[in-house]
Amino acid sequence: RQVFLALDHKRKLDVLRQRLPLSDIHAQRFLHPFDMSSTPGVIKWGKERFSVVVHAGMAADDLKSQIFSLTKVPVERQKLMCPGVWKGALKGGITFDPILKPGQTELTIMLMGSADAAPVAPMAPTEFVEDLSSEAIAAAQAEAEAQALVAAEAMIPALQFPPGPDRTESVAMMANLPVKYNFFVDGLPQQQIEETLRQQRERGSLLDVCAMTLGHEVGKAYINAVARLADGTLATGLDNGRIQLWRHGRRLREVVHEPPLGLLGAPPNAIECLVPLNGVEGIAFVSGAEGSIRLWTAEGENAGIVGAPGGTKPACMAVLAHRPALAVTFHQARPFDPHAFRLVPQDDEGRRRRAEAMAAQTAQQAAFERTARGVSIVEIGGAAGGMPSAALEPAEHAVVALASMPKCVIPLVCGDGGGGLHLWSEGVGSGDSGASGWRREGLLQLCFERAASAGAAISSPSVVYLTLLAQSATLAVALSNAAGPLATDESGLAAQGAEVLHVPRTAHGGVVLVDMARRAVLRTLDAHADVVRCMCAMPDGGLATAGGKHDGTVRVWGRSQCRSMQEPEPEGSGAAPAVLQEPMQTLKEPGFVFALAVLPDTKPGSDLFALACARYNVVRICL
Repeated sequence: RQVFLALDHKRKLDVLRQRLPLSDIHAQRFLHPFDMSSTPGVIKWGKERFSVVVHAGMAADDLKSQIFSLTKVPVERQKLMCPGVWKGALKGGITFDPILKPGQTELTIMLMGSADAAPVAPMAPTEFVEDLSSEAIAAAQAEAEAQALVAAEAMIPALQFPPGPDRTESVAMMANLPVKYNFFVDGLPQQQIEETLRQQRERGSLLDVCAMTLGHEVGKAYINAVARLADGTLATGLDNGRIQLWRHGRRLREVVHEPPLGLLGAPPNAIECLVPLNGVEGIAFVSGAEGSIRLWTAEGENAGIVGAPGGTKPACMAVLAHRPALAVTFHQARPFDPHAFRLVPQDDEGRRRRAEAMAAQTAQQAAFERTARGVSIVEIGGAAGGMPSAALEPAEHAVVALASMPKCVIPLVCGDGGGGLHLWSEGVGSGDSGASGWRREGLLQLCFERAASAGAAISSPSVVYLTLLAQSATLAVALSNAAGPLATDESGLAAQGAEVLHVPRTAHGGVVLVDMARRAVLRTLDAHADVVRCMCAMPDGGLATAGGKHDGTVRVWGRSQCRSMQEPEPEGSGAAPAVLQEPMQTLKEPGFVFALAVLPDTKPGSDLFALACARYNVVRICL
């Protein structure tokens, strides 16, 4: 009877096991007190523990299914370890019997595996840098920089670092104090520069803050010219013949404008002119020094040379707006010795040699003066690249300033020392100047006041600097009062085909705004206590002017001050052009500067910019 009852009880337990799922722990706990072959177990999964029931002859798949219901670890990822019961990881399709060691009350099973969802395979295969071409790498870097610039306030390449950890890294306690980037550069931290640009955007004008200083005070060479290249790099030309390229707060390279081949071994000459060149493949800027003009790439490699007349240097250069060509005028490089003939010869032979030397010097001086009155056109691109293609007819006075305008207005304007603005255009055929394709369109003669009577002599200023305002046909002309009276009167000028433009007489000449489309004076800007030494056009249509050493300030004129909203008064009306003496802003941080350049923001649609001011041997970038 006892055997029969035991067999009947075992049959009932087997029926219950078949009907109840293995994942039901309560059912297993209900059954295993009556099942002497069941063994309690614990699953260790990291820091978590789960209780299970293991019975004799249990299948591995059943145990894994039970563990899945507890931990949600997929069966194919489960790695079960239980030394003494099975070797290594538990394999599927087998059965095992639980064996407890002496003193052990439960079976310990180690579980390794992740319950996280498997990552989705990428649609496109992974690309490695080693497998990409140089063009693909450059495109990827450009795309990454463009995405990073979206979150940045601005990107001025000469002033700011590329977007990244170095740009925002700063110490909180010293965030507002200047830092030294390297031996040549010091200024505000990048985070403070970003905040200053944000304030400039909100204010809509410069804050008169020196954000960075390029160069070092121990340098003995002065900076004569600055230029902003097409990629945002800032180039500076020094009076020791060296050119420095600045980008991302560091000096990229320093190159030397070597003298021509005939002067091998001679020391470099001072850089007189430095102009950027856009739209010509392989050439980024042009430098001019005594004896030659050199073409340079963006990396600072010499790309060509143009010889200058003997004993001359480029006094001013301008790149034509409608095609890759350079207009340049040459002046005498070194003055004659004023004491060359101070000794009186004592014999006839000495007097003869002295007379010959004086005659040769006089002829050479006349040749220099004639060269200074002319303008040479140098082709940059094409088969004739680097060769002079035309020489415009000499003017009555030496040409001291050049400006290029859109072809629809006037391609080239030459300002001379007598207050004249010579207008030149380029067409098909031979012009009246003798230069193929160039013809004189007229002469605008600037005069200080109207003549009191017919036939009376008139006085005129001297042109110092020319700048074309952004997105307009307005030409800013810096004047000086040093020219004196003209040799003819208004009737004589009219007979020569000149148009007389009367400008108000100011203490130092000021800056005259001339509408070249209508050939009329708009107004005069007179705020400096000295002659305006240099100017630069602002991206927003304004103008920045820098006075001489007796002034030592930079004045900023707004767009509304530089552009006339009404038609200018005709010359016969007797109404003098307006004189503005109050600029929109006066910058005292730059001080007395030698050259100016605007550094605009390269982000599309941004109106932010910085002002690069060359002061003695350093460049101050102001915001």
